[in-house]
Amino acid sequence: MAKENVISSIDVGSSKISTIVSFLVDGKINVTGTSGPSLSKGVGKGAIINIDEVVRSIEKSVSRADRMSTHAIRTAFVSINGSHVESINSHAVVAITNESGEITRQDVERVLESAKATNLPSSREIIHVLPRDFKVDDQDGVKDPVGMSGNRLEVQTTIVHVSSMVAKNLKKCVTQLGIGIEELVYTGIASAESVLTDSEKELGVLLLDIGAQTTSVVVFVEGGPVFCTTIPIGGKHITNDIAISLRANMDIAEKIKIKISNERDSKPTSYENAKFNEVINPIEFGLEGEAISKRFLYSVIDQRLDEIFNLVLVELKKTSLINHIPAGVVITGGSAKTAGIEKICKSVLKLPVKIGYPRGLEGLIDEVSDPEFASSVGMIIYGSKKLKHRSVLPGNKSSDNVFRTVKKLFKDFLPH
Repeated sequence: MAKENVISSIDVGSSKISTIVSFLVDGKINVTGTSGPSLSKGVGKGAIINIDEVVRSIEKSVSRADRMSTHAIRTAFVSINGSHVESINSHAVVAITNESGEITRQDVERVLESAKATNLPSSREIIHVLPRDFKVDDQDGVKDPVGMSGNRLEVQTTIVHVSSMVAKNLKKCVTQLGIGIEELVYTGIASAESVLTDSEKELGVLLLDIGAQTTSVVVFVEGGPVFCTTIPIGGKHITNDIAISLRANMDIAEKIKIKISNERDSKPTSYENAKFNEVINPIEFGLEGEAISKRFLYSVIDQRLDEIFNLVLVELKKTSLINHIPAGVVITGGSAKTAGIEKICKSVLKLPVKIGYPRGLEGLIDEVSDPEFASSVGMIIYGSKKLKHRSVLPGNKSSDNVFRTVKKLFKDFLPH
């Protein structure tokens, strides 16, 4: 396998770090190594709070994936998240300089580069310029302008920008290990690559990636992302509520949360019908005292979930997007399988809800098929599209074939 076909991702979360090594072969992505969920230390709500601890955590995760794949990771796509992540909409226009008037890939790159010319402060760094819609002269609604003829090319984009200092600290943690960074990828955008369908994006859908301390929010309308933000609250807050209620430590509270959430999967009717008369034996978890009512535990979880989804609702109302997502809500991330999460989300947002599982890879897929790996898998898919673009070199094929290939590959990055 050619070295340039290696695609790696490092998902740096507040509670876990996961690494995936894969190869792009004949258009298919084959996973050859994963770290599984490795303990993350030194990250708080998506931001680096202890560089040395983060470096050690990333090193352990990368080493596990390296040993499994037998290929050292030299570069990787790295996730970035936190309440510092924001998005703005931008518009740009360029003149077509080609004498024939035919729009080329270079014209598209120029107009996307022009879209970056926004009034962001120096403390902000742009990580994504995501095209939503193109307009060629007076024809709007164009999804792929390459090959069309016109005098003027316009684009509507969503720009995702982050704190420069947070990005700088994250990059420092990765590069200290001798690993180059291909790109920083927003967790929500990465997860969307692995759990959303083109039809959902086109119809209008809300993606929620609920991690340990953050909830990434991305809204897609007419195929493209129109809004991104992150709420600084997640599954660890639920665990903390249980720990306080039971006067237990966080490890025990997490085990109890996982136990009753797994029971919801195996016996969903017990939850839906509110038959919570069962109890948990505290001795099973090393606790003292009377039996723990599952009804009580569900109520503790529900209150925090209700808060999370109401905060999401507040963000949606700010943008008036709540009425533009008929495909509903797709929940993914490490906390996606929390007991009752679909029911509470549907109750608050009044939309259809489902859990999103990552897909699109081959090979060791059993290792990364859980929602907690949505961002890790999504970065691999995101990276494969970038790799395909770089592999198209003028002179390697006839001009006609190059044109067709560039046009085909460019569609990978556009809403369908």
